Amino acid sequence: MEKLVIDKINKCYSVNALTMGEESKLIFAGEGDGSLNIYSGEKYENKEVVWAESEKLGGTMTICGVEDMEGCFFASTGFFTMIQSEASAIYLVRHLNGEYRREKVCDIPYLHRFDVLTVEGYRYLIACTLHSGKKDKDDWSAPGKILVAELPFDLSGKVSVKPVVLKDGLFQNHGFNRAYEVGKAFVLVAAKEGVFQVMPPQKDKKEWSVEQIFDFPASDVCALDLDGDGKLEYGIISPFHGEHFSVYKRNGKTAVKIYEHEKKLDFYHAIYADYFCGEPSFVIGARKEDMDLYRVFYNREKGSIETEVIEEGAGSSNARIVHTKAGDIIMSANRQKDEAAIFFRKG
Repeated sequence: MEKLVIDKINKCYSVNALTMGEESKLIFAGEGDGSLNIYSGEKYENKEVVWAESEKLGGTMTICGVEDMEGCFFASTGFFTMIQSEASAIYLVRHLNGEYRREKVCDIPYLHRFDVLTVEGYRYLIACTLHSGKKDKDDWSAPGKILVAELPFDLSGKVSVKPVVLKDGLFQNHGFNRAYEVGKAFVLVAAKEGVFQVMPPQKDKKEWSVEQIFDFPASDVCALDLDGDGKLEYGIISPFHGEHFSVYKRNGKTAVKIYEHEKKLDFYHAIYADYFCGEPSFVIGARKEDMDLYRVFYNREKGSIETEVIEEGAGSSNARIVHTKAGDIIMSANRQKDEAAIFFRKG
């Protein structure tokens, strides 16, 4: 694949994209006191700073788009370190009168991941805290939580909510990704207790549901039907910030491992599922050892799961596949190299 480094961001950590008209704009943000910037142009050479490193807002663990509202996204702030994260919050950023304006939506101490799902005319916030307070980096005595709230469907006015706890008692509550099955969107959460499927209220079921689907420790998770059989494959990193990446199928309540990456890597962190150039794919990255970033796909001719190295030594914290007018790209926050990078195929 071809690579383009579009900027250098201190501890580049988070990625997402906006569509404005027919143009895709890329969002990258750093942890620590890192900035949050939006890039546009043929080679993403135009840079708009939403908040600068000097503002010390930073600590952005998650950037979350709003598919049906142009120029609108959510971003978290305040998770500066594992210990210094009690002032974490979510902001709504809107493009108004030629500039990006931000408004605080809520405070969630120790917030690590979140998403906003739109279901049958309602918007729901699902957020996860990594823990509930730490004395030092090795203190995991206070477990994390899953919190939820209903947001206004119209995000053009003032947006302020107070999330409530849906589930408590999740230690090392780190993994979080959106997935789809039978046309329904839900969130997958990965923690020491296992992997949980969080489903917002539906027309036929008005209550939130939390179902445990795997019962072994997991750091991160994503899901997509890779082989086209109509059933999800689950990409799972284990244990916490661990050295194993595996792919599982569900057989009832039983986990069936169908692939494990053989190459020794460590501190796996980047994980995302989507179609890349028409092919169902996982994008996976590690931050130690060789720090590979690679794509996982199903080879239909061989009937097996295979991988394609995107970059050795990337050191990616988070990655995302984006469908642009010019073709699909893979965004990667190459944290270990302070790079905001994209990868693509020529021609």
